[in-house]
Amino acid sequence: MKQFEHNVINSFSLAKADITTLYANVKFILKQLEEIKFENQELKEMLYKKTTVKVRKASNKRIAEKIIKKTVKKKFIGSNSSNKVHNGKCPFAQNIKPKNKVSFVSKVKALNDGYKLCKCLN
Repeated sequence: MKQFEHNVINSFSLAKADITTLYANVKFILKQLEEIKFENQELKEMLYKKTTVKVRKASNKRIAEKIIKKTVKKKFIGSNSSNKVHNGKCPFAQNIKPKNKVSFVSKVKALNDGYKLCKCLN
């Protein structure tokens, strides 16, 4: 019986150590995530500033629209055989056969064509 109690206590000690380590790792990852979000926001602002400068310099409205589409282009992918639209990085979008892929520049255009948003876009 004493051996059993010793084993149980030892098991709980190991579990506690694992949980403490996990907690520290999660805390570290969350801190890294916050730093990445901050860097991402800075990059977005820099990109926005570059695009607005180019738009101001462009005298032709069509040229300005092309510049904006090239720099701030987000790809939304749907399928001919389904009614859902996905983010370009969504695993479901990557499984769509090339012949069935339909690309959209914005969510609004996809919604106007009768597609529903995947969970990756919510």
